[in-house]
Formats: sequence, structure tokens, C-alpha cells
Amino acid sequence: MFDVDDKAKWSPVNESIFIRILHEHVKKSDLQTSSFSKKVWFMIDDELYAETLKRYIVPKLKAKYNCLRKKHREFSELINHTGIRWYPISNTITAANEVWRDI
Repeated sequence: MFDVDDKAKWSPVNESIFIRILHEHVKKSDLQTSSFSKKVWFMIDDELYAETLKRYIVPKLKAKYNCLRKKHREFSELINHTGIRWYPISNTITAANEVWRDI
């Protein structure tokens, strides 16, 4: 039987692979509005399994996708706030203490 993983066991490497696979499907125009079709989700599941040997199952993939979308939205809101600076090379965010108090 294959290894079924839960959301608590997403390693940074597997998360990066998942994001890359999602991005490849977006580039192929597989994204329908804000999600993928059932068929594409099964393809993503198979592709992720082929690279990680972990079977996350489609509902867990969808949950992770939604979690990543939420994090992206929150991060975008943060770095768009006046006085916040993000340095992508060092992956750090800076702001004056007054700015942090106002957020």
C-alpha cells in the first residue's frame, strides 16, 4: 500500500515540488477560475507521487492549495502595506516599529 500523508507532514521539499507542479498546470491553462478540474487534481496527485513517493490524496492536495493561496494573499497584503519592505534575495521583511504597531 502507498503512504498517505496528512497536512502536518508536508516537508519544505515536497511543498516546493507541489508548487512547481501547480505552476506547470497553470501555465498549461488547466486552472478553471480558482481551482482545477477533478481530472487535473488526479494528474497533480500522480505527478507529486512520482516525484516524492508520498500519496497525499486529492482532498489533502486541495486543502494544501487553499492554505497556500491564503498565505500568498496575506503575504501580498503585508508587503503592499505602506512602510513595509520585502527583500526577496534574503527573504526578509523590514519596517519601522511604528509601522508594525499600525498593522
